[in-house]
Amino acid sequence: MRPRLSLLLLSLALFALGGVLSWPRPGEGEGVRPRRAGALPEMGVVVAGRDIEYCGHHTPCGPGSRTDTIFYVRLRGGEARALAIPRDLYSPLVGGKINAAYARGGAELLKQAVAEATGLVAERHLILTLESVARVVDTVGGVEVYLERPMRYTDRAAGLFIDFPAGRLHLNGEEAVRYMRFRHDALGDYARLDRIKGVVSQVLKKAQDPRTWPALARALGEAWRELDTDLSLEEALAHLPGVQGLRLSLATLPTREGKGTFLLVDEEARARFLAAWMGMALPASPPQVPVRLRGERSLVLWGQAVLAREGIEAQAEEAEVVQSAVYAKDLEAGAYYAELFHLPLLAPHRPVSGVVVELGRDLVQ
Repeated sequence: MRPRLSLLLLSLALFALGGVLSWPRPGEGEGVRPRRAGALPEMGVVVAGRDIEYCGHHTPCGPGSRTDTIFYVRLRGGEARALAIPRDLYSPLVGGKINAAYARGGAELLKQAVAEATGLVAERHLILTLESVARVVDTVGGVEVYLERPMRYTDRAAGLFIDFPAGRLHLNGEEAVRYMRFRHDALGDYARLDRIKGVVSQVLKKAQDPRTWPALARALGEAWRELDTDLSLEEALAHLPGVQGLRLSLATLPTREGKGTFLLVDEEARARFLAAWMGMALPASPPQVPVRLRGERSLVLWGQAVLAREGIEAQAEEAEVVQSAVYAKDLEAGAYYAELFHLPLLAPHRPVSGVVVELGRDLVQ
């Protein structure tokens, strides 16, 4: 993120902890009562990360007006489906890239631009700063990542220095922000969005642990002043019951290349994708797709035992895994295995053959 940072986590944790602590917010009594979908509410929220404004060389002036990381989050009962929207997407409504919407028309234009791109209703917005995201990551004890190759990038004008070695890393909040800002590899912004998805799922998992709530609440209480949001306390409270058992799936809006550096919505692919994503239901029987288990030997053996009870055979691969998750392009199949292992479903931009279930030490912890 340029500071193109985002954090779905923050929105979800705010729903939970904001209600617990009853943070004071101006005008909170003016909120609109959330709509109901079954036993719990349903809401579409645009979550975006603000960049940094620079007054001069190496002189940040505070949060900027562009939002290079944008997610559309659909909260429905105990389920959250987050759709990453590439920063370079052309928005006819904005007359340029969608990451400029917030600068040109504030949160309302950003919500309209996201609704235009996705065809989904965006009722609320939550605009984050880099500092607030780093603070929350620190509060949950940081995140684990695994780099197949070193990650290096320098932007002296912006004072951005990224230099991470290959291998397993534990990142604090500030380091996690730099990790998520990086987009200088082969897949560019798509890879950045995939990294953000991974961090978000980790932070959310930790945020679901009630033991983290007191510290997280203090951090969010401080961050709350920096946020731009129209969420009311009533809405936050309404989502509290679903937080601990929240099922999370993250994907990216289908796009195609446009002129120059612009991306365009792939209308046909979007229609297919959203029909599957929004209507995603768990299959009654195991989907007929190849399944691969990755992780330490002991965890892979455990995973095989789980699958054997369902009559499923899977390929096994011993590998370094720092974050447990299910990866699949087939959303229905991915949802089945995510539910079976109680893991988040991450639909990456890169190709995935069948379903990959990654089992890390975080399962044991």
